Amino acid sequence: MVNTLRYVLLIPVCIIAVFLCWHILLWTFWSIVCLTINKKKEYTTPSAFYNWVFVLWYRYMMVTGRLKLHVSGCEKVPSDKRFLLVSNHCSKFDNFIHCAVLKKNQIAYISKPENFNIPIGGRFMKRGLYLSLQRGNTREELKTIMKAIEYIKEDKVSIGIFPEGSRSKDGQLQEFKPGAFKIAEKALCPVIVCSLKGTINIHKNWPWKKTEIYMDILDVIDPSIWKEKNTVEVSEYAHNLILNNITLS
Repeated sequence: MVNTLRYVLLIPVCIIAVFLCWHILLWTFWSIVCLTINKKKEYTTPSAFYNWVFVLWYRYMMVTGRLKLHVSGCEKVPSDKRFLLVSNHCSKFDNFIHCAVLKKNQIAYISKPENFNIPIGGRFMKRGLYLSLQRGNTREELKTIMKAIEYIKEDKVSIGIFPEGSRSKDGQLQEFKPGAFKIAEKALCPVIVCSLKGTINIHKNWPWKKTEIYMDILDVIDPSIWKEKNTVEVSEYAHNLILNNITLS
């Protein structure tokens, strides 16, 4: 009877030990790999290996964040060309979800400078050709936009951007900045219009509750649109598509 009880007690101990070892091994792996990335070097070519490692980290964060994904429309995303991905923005997890779902399409995001100081993640952002956008500095903003256009034209990476400019704190869709669409206009690439629902609940639900997340690819705007419409009109179209989607019950 005593031996049986010992075995019964040993099972949860072993499960906990395996669980902890799994986490320690993963974080050790990411820590070692990120040290091979030079923070001072200007990387200009993508890396399939580092992208895979980064996406693995994104997927890990989603699992530990207890996200349950519901995805639609991914079949619309072109696999043979680079694109500009635009989406609403309510959580730090938003681009994690994009990259994990669209893992076959390497996406580099335009992000605020302080995000590049995030431990581990900041180094992978740099190696993944993420671009820093210095708000309020017109010259630096233009340089970032031109670099994004170059990356798409040279078939290096697709570009992800949140046209609201900052995260929505209440889940309501903010106005879009039409200048974000200049990237697609000048690069003559498709615009992927993506809607996210539920991400604003992640932080208040974790770790006790799962969060239902809905990612919908609403439209793929063909580059021929620029023959008929300007960035303001395309921005309004994308904004309305996302607004109608996230307000659906």
